[in-house]
Amino acid sequence: MDYATTFKREFAELATRYTNIASFIKEMGQGKVRSLIVNGPPGVGKSYVVGEQLAKQNPRKHKIVSGHMTLLALYAALYAYKDKGSVLVLDDVDSVFTKVEGLNLLKAAMDTKAVRNIHWESSSAMLNQMGLPTSFQFNGAVILISNVGFGGATTKCMAHLNALKDRSYCIPVANGGEDSCFKQVAYMVVKRKMLASYNLSDKEVTMLLDYVAKNRNRLYTVSLRTMIKLVDIYKMNKRGWRAMADAGLLKAVA
Repeated sequence: MDYATTFKREFAELATRYTNIASFIKEMGQGKVRSLIVNGPPGVGKSYVVGEQLAKQNPRKHKIVSGHMTLLALYAALYAYKDKGSVLVLDDVDSVFTKVEGLNLLKAAMDTKAVRNIHWESSSAMLNQMGLPTSFQFNGAVILISNVGFGGATTKCMAHLNALKDRSYCIPVANGGEDSCFKQVAYMVVKRKMLASYNLSDKEVTMLLDYVAKNRNRLYTVSLRTMIKLVDIYKMNKRGWRAMADAGLLKAVA
């Protein structure tokens, strides 16, 4: 299948979304945009695109945090990136996002008020050891990358995200449907050349996308991670890759 032609309209829409992300990040570097939420299902390239654009637009004044983060670590990170033009990215940091105290810190940082003050009025001894004040004015920017709303999210998580959406610009990159996720994967592979480092021919890339398209209802997830696992299998065993992929990537037939 010629995916660039078949999904021409969808690819154009996705290109516009990513152009918008780039535009917001550029304005963040100039201190004109305070916060951005990039929301969508797992494995569709949210982190990749945000990281790519930050490297282009704001290479020195940003930090990307993924995984676990304590509330005090969040406070310290906000302080470190408090200056105008600095950007702190929280990539699926649920340990902060799900707690009311973490939500309140993010609400203060991402607010629309003319002056954003962030406070930590407890454990002052710990703050002193870390060289942190009990409050400071935040002039930086925050990007929140989140999967909330796309499978398994609690009502509390949704409520917290909605509270932050009210304060931020929000760009969804795909809905949770398998067709939408596949078109997103195809766009990232065909148009943004995410598999370039594997040195595959266009014919090989199309063949592997065809496999995902054919089996999208049996794959555990339709995502870029699945695509990368499939490429790894293909590179290991170009003759028997289909059998290995069937065994390792597909759900058993009931």
